[in-house]
Amino acid sequence: MKRNSIQAIFQREAEINGERKFKTRAMRRAFDAIKGCRSGAYGKHLAVCVNGCTAEMRYHSCHHRFCPQCNALPAARWLEEQENRLLQCDHRHIIFTIPSELRIYWCYHKEEVTNDLFYAAKEAIIRLCKKKMYMGALPGLLLAFHSWSRAMAIHPHIHCLVSMEGITEDGKWRGSVRDCFLPWKLLMVTFRRLLLKRWIRRARAGGWSEVLGDGASIVRSLKREYGRDWHVEVCAQYRHGRGVAMYLARYMRGGPCRASQVVESKTGQVQFYPKQGNRERPGVYGREQFINRYLEHVPPHRLRVVRRYGVYASQGTAVKQREESRPRPVREKRALPVWFSLPEKCCEACGGVMTSPAWMWGKPAPPVTLEGQQA
Repeated sequence: MKRNSIQAIFQREAEINGERKFKTRAMRRAFDAIKGCRSGAYGKHLAVCVNGCTAEMRYHSCHHRFCPQCNALPAARWLEEQENRLLQCDHRHIIFTIPSELRIYWCYHKEEVTNDLFYAAKEAIIRLCKKKMYMGALPGLLLAFHSWSRAMAIHPHIHCLVSMEGITEDGKWRGSVRDCFLPWKLLMVTFRRLLLKRWIRRARAGGWSEVLGDGASIVRSLKREYGRDWHVEVCAQYRHGRGVAMYLARYMRGGPCRASQVVESKTGQVQFYPKQGNRERPGVYGREQFINRYLEHVPPHRLRVVRRYGVYASQGTAVKQREESRPRPVREKRALPVWFSLPEKCCEACGGVMTSPAWMWGKPAPPVTLEGQQA
């Protein structure tokens, strides 16, 4: 067995099967992007050492959000942006999940179901937080959508980072009244009611795919969900939201798995290890099956999978209220985590900075060849 990058698996599939078909245009775009990332398909440029030692050709990245090899820097920038936005107060991490019987709805209506999940999770938290018995204020919400489990199975769920302090209607700052913050049972019932109400209304209007059944049968199956408990997890209290933001940043860019979790054999079988560092009970798939499983989670084009509400909203009066009510101290820039380590862009000979050719900046070109050997 030999460990291979995910890009190598995609490239081998393209060489063997050529132009294969995909269910959606977004999956086609993701396949082409991952296959051609840093291979010359997106252009290249000449990088020259500032000391004139070496020169090398560097190939451009695809910048697709599901590419596993060019998203370390975008993820680091996303994390820095969220850290600058988070307030210096305690936060809660809440996870909303739909039952396994309803996950097929997301497969046929990805954009609609994702928007419904965001709406139900946001409204459930804000409506309860505005009650005086819990907070009586508008908190800050950072919501992120994930569609996969550790085994890359279909598992739509919403991660919510909620500030335990917020702004009241009269513009004052107020914290949570209770230590338990929000009861999970009440959150679950509110979330379930808001989501099912939307889905039943859509079923009566004939908005679901015929593959899921006729409108009457869908309504009956959805109404049966009112008697079941859904999985809603209210995690422990965090002194700040940075830990949760770091957790979300790992999955915001780069797809549902990493290259270290994938091993391909000479026969084309792909072993996938659901947990990084754990080499027990891998899932074995064919190359085409693995690619379909990977690309199934690609969201539709331009669908936002990270959204902010309340005090953390990007525009409107929320930003002004946040700045005026509770100014945030200037954060010191911290070093990136280990898993955000970026490749060095330095000269191997002298350790100098590699930049664009010197003649582009009005200086004489260094005496080097394209192969990186000194002339």
